[in-house]
Amino acid sequence: MATIGVLFMTLLLLSSCTKKEAPSAPTNLTAVLMNNDCIHLSWKEVPHADYYRITVGFLMRDSYNQLTVVYEVPLGEVAGTVYDDRFPFEGPNFYKIEAVNEYGSSPCSEVTCDYPYPENRVALYPNPTSTYVAIEAENMRHITVVNFDGETLADLEMNSNWYALDLDQYGPGIYFIHIISDLGETVKRVVKL
Repeated sequence: MATIGVLFMTLLLLSSCTKKEAPSAPTNLTAVLMNNDCIHLSWKEVPHADYYRITVGFLMRDSYNQLTVVYEVPLGEVAGTVYDDRFPFEGPNFYKIEAVNEYGSSPCSEVTCDYPYPENRVALYPNPTSTYVAIEAENMRHITVVNFDGETLADLEMNSNWYALDLDQYGPGIYFIHIISDLGETVKRVVKL
């Protein structure tokens, strides 16, 4: 009887000393362009993951549309296995998904999806920026600046094809620029350094 008790206690101690681990990387990651207005991401659920971190990288371009380096932006965290990027950057978007639990995070799973350059495009550059962003569109009528939390920071009436929007007064982060012009309504994501 004492032997069974000692054996039970030994098993109990061994099971409580088993090292807990971070989750594995999400699998079956896909990114699909949906009707030219968002990129839909999905992946297979990871056992023991509490949530997932999502990051997007995009190719920075200068005002002459020369490619520079990939710049990464954290998009946020989700509990489920899908995410819709409603404001992708023009050109290739490089997504990284990592699973997270209380013991750490997984390696990243990566996928790429191209977002087309519109034929009659609204240009926004430089992006990212530390001071201002230039906006070019045919006959702009209205510009609204919204922060990542959905708070409206500026609401401007326009009558121009070009405007330099001063972002110096805002802190670092992601901002959404809503532009109404003869091309229709467009929303662009800009990164303020």
